[in-house]
Amino acid sequence: MANTLGSVSNGKAIAQRALTTLVDSLPFLSKAVTDFSDVPARMNDTITTHLVTVGTAGAYSTTAGYVAQDRTQTDATISLSNLVHSTYGIRDDEKYSSSIDLINRFAASAAYSLGKAMADKLLDLVTSSYASTLSVSAGALSYRGVVSLGYTLDNNKVPSNDRYAVISPDNKASLLNDSNIVANAQIQGDTVKTGSIGLVNGIEVFSYTALPSAVSKGFAAQKEALIVAARVPEALDNYPGSQDVVTDPESGLSLAVREWVNPTLGVTNRSYILLFGVGRGSTSSLVRIV
Repeated sequence: MANTLGSVSNGKAIAQRALTTLVDSLPFLSKAVTDFSDVPARMNDTITTHLVTVGTAGAYSTTAGYVAQDRTQTDATISLSNLVHSTYGIRDDEKYSSSIDLINRFAASAAYSLGKAMADKLLDLVTSSYASTLSVSAGALSYRGVVSLGYTLDNNKVPSNDRYAVISPDNKASLLNDSNIVANAQIQGDTVKTGSIGLVNGIEVFSYTALPSAVSKGFAAQKEALIVAARVPEALDNYPGSQDVVTDPESGLSLAVREWVNPTLGVTNRSYILLFGVGRGSTSSLVRIV
């Protein structure tokens, strides 16, 4: 292996940087129902998270007062069936012959590989199991189309909070060329500067370059349509190196970071590890763009 590296910082610091980059670069992951924890787990362990059904308000009674109302919470069981890692090795000659900042060199690639693995598994679930659709020509999504996505969710009696969309790059380009969005400061004042769509008709719009073929144009959803759970793998007994856990303070997502050295070969190895599972939630809470 021949790397171009800089002075070596500790693996935990690199992992913290990579984790922050992961969360920032794939923000739509945290828009689903998430159950993230730094509690150790084993591959194929099951996690039970919950979907909460919206209740109804009741009228105050002068005789009975404030009568308690039943609420419904549905269990959703997720298997932690995906164990992914980003691992690299640094030879001593590479370590001591370059001044490139290792944190900056590896943070983005480590984050992308782990985050993309989680995103791809989650988006693979967006199939015809979600029956609601909106027909849009390729690369032709408009403000009117986003309104129609919201209207379909409304008709499905989906709560108006926590709505988001993940769309293809060509549909993002179409929205950025829609004067109803870029020329309307009340909708998005910085869109022209940043290229970020943001909130449109109560739906936070994101773009992803690797949407699966079954949903290649994108989709709109409410939080409870998709579920993702993540833990850290259990620490190994008698491990001949260091084992740490880093946690993103906002999302709660955690990574395990392991480091070990092969003294004979003079190679320092680091692994950043993510254990996760995905599942479908409320199938009426997502609209596929077809």
